[in-house]
Amino acid sequence: MANETILVIDDSDQIREFLIDYVLKPAGYNVLVATDGRAGLEKAIAESPDLIMTDMSMPRMSGLELLSALRESDCQSPVIFMTLHGSEGIAVEAFRLGVRDYLTKPFTIEEAEDAINRSLREVRLEREKEELQRNLIAADTVRQTVVTLSHYVNNSLMVLTTGIPMVAQQVYRQLPNDRQVQQIFKSLDESTAKIAAVFRVLYNITEVKSTTYLDDTRMINLEEALKTEMKKYYRERVENQRKSTQ
Repeated sequence: MANETILVIDDSDQIREFLIDYVLKPAGYNVLVATDGRAGLEKAIAESPDLIMTDMSMPRMSGLELLSALRESDCQSPVIFMTLHGSEGIAVEAFRLGVRDYLTKPFTIEEAEDAINRSLREVRLEREKEELQRNLIAADTVRQTVVTLSHYVNNSLMVLTTGIPMVAQQVYRQLPNDRQVQQIFKSLDESTAKIAAVFRVLYNITEVKSTTYLDDTRMINLEEALKTEMKKYYRERVENQRKSTQ
Protein backbone atom coordinates (compact mmCIF):
# COMPACT_ATOMS: atom_id res chain seq x y z
CA MET A 1 0.00 0.00 0.00
CA ALA A 2 2.94 2.33 0.65
CA ASN A 3 3.58 4.88 -2.14
CA GLU A 4 0.54 3.74 -4.15
CA THR A 5 -1.23 6.59 -5.94
CA ILE A 6 -4.96 6.76 -6.62
CA LEU A 7 -6.55 9.25 -9.00
CA VAL A 8 -10.10 10.30 -8.06
CA ILE A 9 -12.13 11.76 -10.94
CA ASP A 10 -15.50 13.14 -9.85
CA ASP A 11 -17.26 16.50 -10.16
CA SER A 12 -18.92 16.01 -6.76
CA ASP A 13 -17.11 17.75 -3.89
CA GLN A 14 -18.84 15.44 -1.41
CA ILE A 15 -17.68 12.23 -3.11
CA ARG A 16 -14.11 13.46 -3.51
CA GLU A 17 -13.89 14.62 0.10
CA PHE A 18 -15.46 11.38 1.38
CA LEU A 19 -12.98 9.24 -0.54
CA ILE A 20 -9.97 11.37 0.35
CA ASP A 21 -10.71 12.04 4.03
CA TYR A 22 -12.28 8.72 5.07
CA VAL A 23 -10.88 6.08 2.71
CA LEU A 24 -7.67 7.01 0.92
CA LYS A 25 -5.67 9.31 3.22
CA PRO A 26 -6.29 7.18 6.37
CA ALA A 27 -4.99 4.14 4.46
CA GLY A 28 -1.81 5.98 3.42
CA TYR A 29 -2.48 6.35 -0.31
CA ASN A 30 -1.15 9.26 -2.36
CA VAL A 31 -4.13 11.04 -3.92
CA LEU A 32 -4.56 12.83 -7.24
CA VAL A 33 -7.80 14.68 -8.02
CA ALA A 34 -9.64 15.77 -11.17
CA THR A 35 -13.08 17.39 -11.31
CA ASP A 36 -14.06 16.40 -14.85
CA GLY A 37 -13.40 13.63 -17.35
CA ARG A 38 -11.07 15.56 -19.66
CA ALA A 39 -8.85 16.73 -16.80
CA GLY A 40 -8.91 13.20 -15.39
CA LEU A 41 -7.76 11.71 -18.69
CA GLU A 42 -4.89 14.18 -18.97
CA LYS A 43 -3.78 13.50 -15.39
CA ALA A 44 -4.08 9.73 -15.82
CA ILE A 45 -1.86 9.74 -18.91
CA ALA A 46 0.65 12.14 -17.36
CA GLU A 47 0.89 10.52 -13.90
CA SER A 48 0.14 6.80 -14.53
CA PRO A 49 -1.49 6.27 -11.12
CA ASP A 50 -1.74 2.82 -9.56
CA LEU A 51 -5.55 3.07 -9.62
CA ILE A 52 -8.24 5.34 -11.07
CA MET A 53 -11.63 5.87 -9.43
CA THR A 54 -13.99 7.66 -11.80
CA ASP A 55 -17.59 8.85 -11.82
CA MET A 56 -19.95 8.03 -14.68
CA SER A 57 -21.61 11.42 -15.34
CA MET A 58 -19.12 14.31 -15.51
CA PRO A 59 -18.61 17.54 -17.48
CA ARG A 60 -16.49 17.59 -20.67
CA MET A 61 -16.17 13.79 -20.83
CA SER A 62 -18.33 11.01 -19.38
CA GLY A 63 -16.99 8.04 -17.49
CA LEU A 64 -17.54 5.72 -20.45
CA GLU A 65 -15.82 8.16 -22.81
CA LEU A 66 -12.93 8.35 -20.35
CA LEU A 67 -12.65 4.55 -20.22
CA SER A 68 -12.63 4.36 -24.00
CA ALA A 69 -9.92 7.05 -24.21
CA LEU A 70 -7.83 5.31 -21.54
CA ARG A 71 -8.07 2.05 -23.46
CA GLU A 72 -6.71 3.78 -26.58
CA SER A 73 -3.86 5.38 -24.63
CA ASP A 74 -0.83 3.79 -23.00
CA CYS A 75 -2.30 4.18 -19.52
CA GLN A 76 -2.56 0.70 -17.95
CA SER A 77 -3.98 1.80 -14.57
CA PRO A 78 -6.89 -0.32 -13.30
CA VAL A 79 -10.20 1.54 -12.99
CA ILE A 80 -13.04 1.50 -10.46
CA PHE A 81 -16.27 2.83 -11.93
CA MET A 82 -18.57 4.78 -9.57
CA THR A 83 -22.22 4.92 -10.63
CA LEU A 84 -25.55 5.95 -9.11
CA HIS A 85 -27.98 3.35 -7.78
CA GLY A 86 -30.34 2.27 -10.52
CA SER A 87 -27.84 2.65 -13.34
CA GLU A 88 -25.83 -0.53 -12.63
CA GLY A 89 -26.68 -1.82 -16.08
CA ILE A 90 -24.17 0.58 -17.56
CA ALA A 91 -21.47 -1.30 -15.66
CA VAL A 92 -21.69 -4.02 -18.33
CA GLU A 93 -20.40 -1.57 -20.91
CA ALA A 94 -17.80 -0.34 -18.43
CA PHE A 95 -16.49 -3.88 -17.91
CA ARG A 96 -16.31 -4.32 -21.69
CA LEU A 97 -14.05 -1.26 -21.77
CA GLY A 98 -11.75 -2.75 -19.16
CA VAL A 99 -13.04 -1.43 -15.84
CA ARG A 100 -11.72 -3.56 -12.95
CA ASP A 101 -14.56 -3.03 -10.44
CA TYR A 102 -17.49 -0.72 -9.74
CA LEU A 103 -19.16 0.96 -6.77
CA THR A 104 -22.81 1.92 -6.53
CA LYS A 105 -23.40 5.32 -4.91
CA PRO A 106 -23.90 5.79 -2.04
CA PHE A 107 -21.23 3.34 -0.87
CA THR A 108 -19.65 2.72 2.51
CA ILE A 109 -16.03 3.03 3.58
CA GLU A 110 -15.77 -0.76 3.77
CA GLU A 111 -17.20 -1.20 0.25
CA ALA A 112 -14.71 1.31 -1.14
CA GLU A 113 -11.80 -0.36 0.68
CA ASP A 114 -12.80 -3.80 -0.61
CA ALA A 115 -13.08 -2.56 -4.21
CA ILE A 116 -9.70 -0.81 -3.98
CA ASN A 117 -7.97 -3.89 -2.58
CA ARG A 118 -9.52 -6.13 -5.23
CA SER A 119 -8.48 -3.78 -8.01
CA LEU A 120 -4.92 -3.36 -6.73
CA ARG A 121 -4.33 -7.05 -5.98
CA GLU A 122 -3.08 -7.82 -9.49
CA VAL A 123 -0.96 -4.66 -9.57
CA ARG A 124 0.64 -5.58 -6.26
CA LEU A 125 1.33 -9.15 -7.35
CA GLU A 126 2.94 -7.91 -10.56
CA ARG A 127 5.07 -5.44 -8.59
CA GLU A 128 6.19 -8.19 -6.21
CA LYS A 129 6.99 -10.44 -9.18
CA GLU A 130 9.11 -7.71 -10.80
CA GLU A 131 10.93 -7.05 -7.51
CA LEU A 132 11.65 -10.76 -7.07
CA GLN A 133 12.92 -10.96 -10.64
CA ARG A 134 15.24 -7.99 -10.06
CA ASN A 135 16.55 -9.61 -6.87
CA LEU A 136 17.18 -12.91 -8.65
CA ILE A 137 19.05 -11.15 -11.46
CA ALA A 138 21.16 -9.24 -8.92
CA ALA A 139 21.86 -12.43 -6.96
CA ASP A 140 22.88 -14.28 -10.10
CA THR A 141 25.19 -11.42 -11.11
CA VAL A 142 26.87 -11.54 -7.70
CA ARG A 143 27.10 -15.33 -7.91
CA GLN A 144 28.80 -15.27 -11.30
CA THR A 145 31.18 -12.52 -10.18
CA VAL A 146 32.22 -14.46 -7.08
CA VAL A 147 32.76 -17.64 -9.07
CA THR A 148 34.95 -15.82 -11.60
CA LEU A 149 36.97 -14.01 -8.93
CA SER A 150 37.37 -17.21 -6.94
CA HIS A 151 38.82 -18.93 -9.98
CA TYR A 152 41.50 -16.28 -10.49
CA VAL A 153 42.27 -15.87 -6.78
CA ASN A 154 42.52 -19.63 -6.23
CA ASN A 155 45.13 -19.91 -8.98
CA SER A 156 47.28 -17.33 -7.20
CA LEU A 157 46.62 -18.89 -3.80
CA MET A 158 47.83 -22.25 -5.07
CA VAL A 159 51.17 -20.65 -5.94
CA LEU A 160 51.38 -19.03 -2.51
CA THR A 161 50.31 -22.08 -0.49
CA THR A 162 52.92 -24.25 -2.17
CA GLY A 163 55.62 -21.61 -2.52
CA ILE A 164 55.61 -20.14 0.99
CA PRO A 165 56.34 -23.48 2.78
CA MET A 166 59.14 -24.24 0.32
CA VAL A 167 60.76 -20.84 0.86
CA ALA A 168 60.25 -21.18 4.60
CA GLN A 169 62.10 -24.49 4.69
CA GLN A 170 65.08 -22.97 2.88
CA VAL A 171 65.17 -19.96 5.20
CA TYR A 172 64.81 -22.13 8.31
CA ARG A 173 67.87 -24.14 7.27
CA GLN A 174 69.93 -20.97 6.96
CA LEU A 175 68.44 -19.21 10.01
CA PRO A 176 67.29 -22.04 12.28
CA ASN A 177 67.20 -19.88 15.41
CA ASP A 178 65.71 -16.69 14.00
CA ARG A 179 62.31 -16.54 15.69
CA GLN A 180 61.34 -13.31 13.96
CA VAL A 181 61.73 -14.89 10.52
CA GLN A 182 59.82 -17.95 11.68
CA GLN A 183 57.00 -15.74 12.95
CA ILE A 184 56.87 -13.87 9.63
CA PHE A 185 56.48 -17.09 7.66
CA LYS A 186 53.89 -18.37 10.12
CA SER A 187 51.87 -15.17 9.67
CA LEU A 188 52.17 -15.44 5.88
CA ASP A 189 50.95 -19.02 6.02
CA GLU A 190 47.99 -18.17 8.26
CA SER A 191 47.01 -15.13 6.18
CA THR A 192 47.08 -17.17 2.99
CA ALA A 193 44.96 -19.86 4.63
CA LYS A 194 42.41 -17.29 5.80
CA ILE A 195 42.12 -15.73 2.34
CA ALA A 196 41.66 -19.18 0.82
CA ALA A 197 38.99 -19.97 3.42
CA VAL A 198 37.10 -16.77 2.65
CA PHE A 199 36.93 -17.56 -1.05
CA ARG A 200 35.92 -21.17 -0.40
CA VAL A 201 33.05 -19.92 1.77
CA LEU A 202 32.01 -17.40 -0.91
CA TYR A 203 32.17 -20.07 -3.57
CA ASN A 204 30.05 -22.43 -1.46
CA ILE A 205 27.48 -19.68 -0.99
CA THR A 206 27.10 -19.40 -4.76
CA GLU A 207 26.09 -23.08 -4.84
CA VAL A 208 23.11 -22.50 -2.53
CA LYS A 209 19.80 -22.55 -4.37
CA SER A 210 17.80 -19.32 -4.28
CA THR A 211 14.95 -19.68 -1.80
CA THR A 212 12.30 -17.24 -0.60
CA TYR A 213 11.01 -17.25 2.96
CA LEU A 214 7.85 -15.59 4.22
CA ASP A 215 8.39 -13.45 7.33
CA ASP A 216 11.70 -15.21 7.94
CA THR A 217 15.18 -13.96 7.08
CA ARG A 218 17.88 -16.63 7.08
CA MET A 219 21.57 -15.85 6.73
CA ILE A 220 24.61 -18.08 6.64
CA ASN A 221 26.82 -17.96 9.75
CA LEU A 222 29.94 -16.63 8.03
CA GLU A 223 32.15 -16.77 11.11
CA GLU A 224 31.28 -20.41 11.74
CA ALA A 225 31.77 -21.24 8.06
CA LEU A 226 35.23 -19.64 8.08
CA LYS A 227 36.23 -21.58 11.21
CA THR A 228 35.14 -24.82 9.54
CA GLU A 229 37.17 -24.04 6.42
CA MET A 230 40.26 -23.15 8.49
CA LYS A 231 40.04 -26.42 10.43
CA LYS A 232 39.68 -28.31 7.16
CA TYR A 233 42.72 -26.51 5.74
CA TYR A 234 44.96 -27.34 8.67
CA ARG A 235 43.81 -30.98 8.73
CA GLU A 236 44.73 -31.27 5.06
CA ARG A 237 48.01 -29.49 5.74
CA VAL A 238 48.97 -31.95 8.50
CA GLU A 239 47.92 -34.88 6.36
CA ASN A 240 50.03 -33.67 3.44
CA GLN A 241 53.05 -33.14 5.68
CA ARG A 242 52.61 -36.64 7.13
CA LYS A 243 52.49 -38.16 3.65
CA SER A 244 55.56 -36.21 2.52
CA THR A 245 57.66 -37.61 5.39
CA GLN A 246 56.72 -41.21 4.68
